[in-house]
Amino acid sequence: MQAQIPLEPEAFAEDIYRIVSHPVMQEVYRFRHRIARALRDFLDSEGFVEFDPILIGPVTDPGTRGAFEFRIPYYGKEYRIMRSGILYKQLLAAAMEEGRVYFFYTNLRHEPIDAGRTGRHLVEFVQVDLEVRDADHFQVMEIAERMLKHVVDEMKKYEDRLRRIWEFFGSERRELRTFSLPLKRYTHREAVEILKEHAKDPEVIKLLKEKFGVKDPASRLSFKAEIPWEWEWYMSKIHEEPFFIHDYPKGARGFYDREYPDKPGILMDFDLLAPEGHGELSSGAAREYEVTRVFARMRETNENPAIYKWYLEFLKRHGVPTAGFGIGMERLVKYVCDLPSIHLARPAPKVPGVHSP
Repeated sequence: MQAQIPLEPEAFAEDIYRIVSHPVMQEVYRFRHRIARALRDFLDSEGFVEFDPILIGPVTDPGTRGAFEFRIPYYGKEYRIMRSGILYKQLLAAAMEEGRVYFFYTNLRHEPIDAGRTGRHLVEFVQVDLEVRDADHFQVMEIAERMLKHVVDEMKKYEDRLRRIWEFFGSERRELRTFSLPLKRYTHREAVEILKEHAKDPEVIKLLKEKFGVKDPASRLSFKAEIPWEWEWYMSKIHEEPFFIHDYPKGARGFYDREYPDKPGILMDFDLLAPEGHGELSSGAAREYEVTRVFARMRETNENPAIYKWYLEFLKRHGVPTAGFGIGMERLVKYVCDLPSIHLARPAPKVPGVHSP
């Protein structure tokens, strides 16, 4: 890499103008703009209606993987800053005649300090969040893969400009690889089985220990839990095209992801992962919509149903089947531009534990 842009996120606190004014960084930001335009073009052509994101409310979704919520005083009450638009997009998909809605949703998540050095977590980021009425997770998986293919095919037209970014950051990539549909699909169990086989290789274990500082990577793999970050990275690294992992165990996700009626303990959800080690791009699911089931799930996950009063009332009166997903803009930019870290995908990144403008 040409030593003109420091890769440490702390550098934005020292001289942010030097970084954002650099010609290569400006090219990255232009690709962010191009990707956003391609996403909107695709969704508009599919009959989706865009909404401005709701930024604060009495409750937000509970989140996963240890990310806490930000709280603010609001006229004598405590409100939350949204961690995602799940509750609101479920409402709007049910209410709108089109039954298809999307947001470019700014999310704020108080990520744990150890997420600050993964190269793929931010406190402030944008998700393209969509929801479809009368759909299940497999139907929105088809939308997700077609949307990703549309973006990659569009960005392929600018490959000469991408090469400038790749060369600057020392990427080994020589082309933006296109792909055909449908994408490869693994169940969570199949993915864990594959990773457990790779965990028998001492060189793989050594790699994960050195890269992520994990003492015993093999012991962290479980059929009953989320796939750990280091193994998700590895699964991504051994693929040359994007792929799905679906049917996660119930304990791995929030109360709003629907459980299979005929497969207790398994959720109708999915992740879409990029290749080349870029990891998760998108997460989605069919939603629980029967108020009694949602209430029971809240109790299982130790949520307080009282603070979800408006949401539970909506489900009781108007709940219908919906499914949706969110795809991270910064993660998508990182993948297309093959950036070494996600904090380079936006001009004023908020990295966990780092104080910067």
